[in-house]
Order: sequence, then structure tokens, then C-alpha cells
Amino acid sequence: MSNMIKSGFYYINNVQYPRRYICMSGNHEFVGHDVPDKFYVHVVDEVPHLATVKDISTNLYLTLDDKDHRVVGKTSAEVLQLSSEDGIKFIIHPESVNQVAYLKDDGNWSWIYVGPAPPSGEAKYWRFVPA
Repeated sequence: MSNMIKSGFYYINNVQYPRRYICMSGNHEFVGHDVPDKFYVHVVDEVPHLATVKDISTNLYLTLDDKDHRVVGKTSAEVLQLSSEDGIKFIIHPESVNQVAYLKDDGNWSWIYVGPAPPSGEAKYWRFVPA
């Protein structure tokens, strides 16, 4: 049985900092914010948990920029792996790559970074809340 979410509309909430949701900033970078953006998750392949994630308000796709180490919005989709053991807490990363999206702190408008999974805490985990 797969612990993958279904295609649909979601708000994406950080597990360690539950007051922070993924939101687009003015410069096309995603941040942790108290007001969520709505995303459409399109499941590409349920077994390996592959999906694209699109911000509905900007029509930009959530992508992981490993050069600048930030989560950014782009017009072309990146297929991401949404890894989960329980179907509740997900790690967002490129397929089979140990570069994950994580929130460093609880500040409003905090950048969402890309890097190796933090060894402790739950900043690397995200909940997909049905919108």
C-alpha cells in the first residue's frame, strides 16, 4: 500500500514550524509564511511518489535550485519525489537525490533552503493539507 497523496489541491505546511506554510515571495522564491499559497499536486507515478507541484496563484512550479540552494518558482515543471513512511510527513526532493527542501527557522518570510537532509528535527518534513 502506498503512502502517497492523491492528485489535488493542497496547502503545504512545515511539520517542525506548524505556523509556516509554503508561499511565493515577490522574487519567485518560496518562503515559510503564515498565509499559505494553494498548490496543485499532480501525481506522475504513485509507486515511487513522483509528482509536480504548481502554485495556483502564480502558475509557477515548485522547483529545487541546488545551485543557489533555494526553492524557486519556474514556468517548467520539475518532477519531485515526495518521500513518506507514514503518508503524513513528506520530504520534498529530486528523485533519488539527498537534496531536500527544509525550513531553517520559524520566522515569517523565512527562505526555504535546499541541501542535505538535516540530521535532527522535523524542518525537512512537510504536510500536504487538502485545500
